Amino acid sequence: MNKPPLIRRLAGICVATIAALALAVVTTTPAGAQTTTPRFTTASALTVVNPGNQRFVEFDPVQLQMTATGGASPYTWSATGLSRWLSINASTGLISGIASAGLYTVTVTARDTAGSSSSATFTVWVPRECRTC
Repeated sequence: MNKPPLIRRLAGICVATIAALALAVVTTTPAGAQTTTPRFTTASALTVVNPGNQRFVEFDPVQLQMTATGGASPYTWSATGLSRWLSINASTGLISGIASAGLYTVTVTARDTAGSSSSATFTVWVPRECRTC
């Protein structure tokens, strides 16, 4: 009797092993038990929404709410380039304070709980108020 070639033997062993593993993995669900199907969600990338260039009146109160989409909230907010009288709330992303004259290039960054970050850069222009005009 001829023995099958080595490849056929190995293929037969692989098929038998896979079939045995598949049988070991298959389970029956008891009557009345509920099954759940795993649900996979795809998280979208974290993106800071750019509010566009801003113009404020000198000495007026400022409230500019920054927003972000995607990522794993909550976010931690930070900003660079703000005037000395403006600040950003690290928990809410609200830029607030008093407008002081100048032209500022502001970069706002949000970091999510997964460690991802995103930034938006915009200009804040506050013209000097003319009190004698």
